[in-house]
Amino acid sequence: MGWRNRPTFKHNWNKDIDYIMFIDENGDASIDHIVKALKNNKPISDNTFFTITGCLMHRNDFIKSKDDILKIKYKYWENGLALYSNKSKRVCFHSREVRGRKYPFDNNSIEVQSFMNDLSNYMKGLPITIFSYTMDKKSHCSRYYDPYSLYTLGLEFIFERLVKYHLNHDEKVIIIIESRGKREDKELLNHIKDLIDHGTRYVSNSYFKKIKGVYFNPKWSKEDDYKKSYFGLEIADLVSFPIHKYCRNGFSDKDLPFLCIEDKIYGYPDYYGKGIKTFPIIKKTVPEGRPLALANPRKI
Repeated sequence: MGWRNRPTFKHNWNKDIDYIMFIDENGDASIDHIVKALKNNKPISDNTFFTITGCLMHRNDFIKSKDDILKIKYKYWENGLALYSNKSKRVCFHSREVRGRKYPFDNNSIEVQSFMNDLSNYMKGLPITIFSYTMDKKSHCSRYYDPYSLYTLGLEFIFERLVKYHLNHDEKVIIIIESRGKREDKELLNHIKDLIDHGTRYVSNSYFKKIKGVYFNPKWSKEDDYKKSYFGLEIADLVSFPIHKYCRNGFSDKDLPFLCIEDKIYGYPDYYGKGIKTFPIIKKTVPEGRPLALANPRKI
């Protein structure tokens, strides 16, 4: 059975594939509670921003990028392993745990500052191209009677830019998304297949034919007894949060993690509306003083 029949995972690249894109998100894509609160004039106090990010890597850069991240893991953890719920697994670079200095990224386990320096240098040198989309759920739901699905809308924007504006006509790409559950993965796969088969209002299906597979990988490989993690998903996780924070704070928070990846954002240095897009308009100005003019959610 092929990838179109059901959600499957991917271990290795096919030789004819040029690029691989890893997808991750920050925030909660659900909007039901926001729609309900708005209808009942109830306050919404939680963080209403949702970000989805794609990290694109060429096959020629894959092996070295993988080897370099493994070197860091072997440097700070014996055999690159740590105990997760009493199970020895490959150390997985999860942004929330790294930021919070939680195990196995705490001072009792490693030299945190040295590790952070090595991780920052690794991220600075990564040969990736970043496409990201951030949505303010409250504004989105306030504007539309029947709001779009945020996850699938974000994927549409990322894929449109990838297949029409970045890839050459003969280049091929596969997509790796972190698996979230059988039902969720199946729904998402069906939506992406529809994109590939029919395109969107703004990008025809001829462009989407460059996508040659969509796969759903877990954080760790069960087949390898959890001694292998899918490092591309770790990279996407580490990249997505700084962008999420940057957009959420009105384009005013260029901290070190963001600066490490900024020049990799598609369209850099003029990446607003290209590699970073928001909807609805975040009513602040970018540091250079010009407004982020992105009014239409379906306008390229």
